[in-house]
Amino acid sequence: IAIDALGLCLGNRSDASMVRPGATRADICARFSLADTPAALRWLEHNQLDDNNECLLRRVISADGRSRAFINGTAVPLSQLRELGQHLIQLHGQHAHQLLLKPEHQRHLLDAYADESQLLGAMRQMWQQWHQSCRELAQHQQATIEREARRELLQYQLKELNEFAPQPGEYEQIDVEYKRLANSGQLMSLSQQTLQILSEGEEQNVLGMLHSAKHQLSELISMDEALSGVFSMLEEASIQISEASDELRHYCDR
Repeated sequence: IAIDALGLCLGNRSDASMVRPGATRADICARFSLADTPAALRWLEHNQLDDNNECLLRRVISADGRSRAFINGTAVPLSQLRELGQHLIQLHGQHAHQLLLKPEHQRHLLDAYADESQLLGAMRQMWQQWHQSCRELAQHQQATIEREARRELLQYQLKELNEFAPQPGEYEQIDVEYKRLANSGQLMSLSQQTLQILSEGEEQNVLGMLHSAKHQLSELISMDEALSGVFSMLEEASIQISEASDELRHYCDR
């Protein structure tokens, strides 16, 4: 159990079966003194995780199998936990020979055998520069692809505009049609309300009120023909209102 727990602190694979039944999580910690492990201390300093020559590794495994890793109280990716673990301790068991199959361990053995720390440092710096150059190259290539895609889109849009070749005044017509369609709901609602006011209102409408006014005025004319002109104006207004209602009704039915 102790070996398995230590392995978890060093970044080994975990699963939900490692959590005690009924518990919500498993919390494993391991504290190391770095007095005799300068490589681990350098790694911590390089990654800004050092803490007074001590190292506290922590692994928290939840009941659903997910896990979190911490180095000196700072949350880190599991890969960093494994990387640091190689500088702290080696667990020897029935599968210890598998360590020789790991490229990182093979490189470490080769570098230790060559004993060329200066050459190793220079090589590491060159590799970092090469890696940075690769990233910058990939960024430039992606930017080139995006610029080319943008150029093709603009060319396509320009071609469409050239093929469209609008005639004089056509843009204004399109703008008018756009406004009409964009406000079609409000146009229909207000048109129907206006039609109700003019002639189709059940309780009261302009055309009906004009008919009532004409009826009353016809009785007045029998008393005074001077009102005949007013009757003619109301008659003309009734015709105009009736025609306006017909036009508005046709507009609503389109």
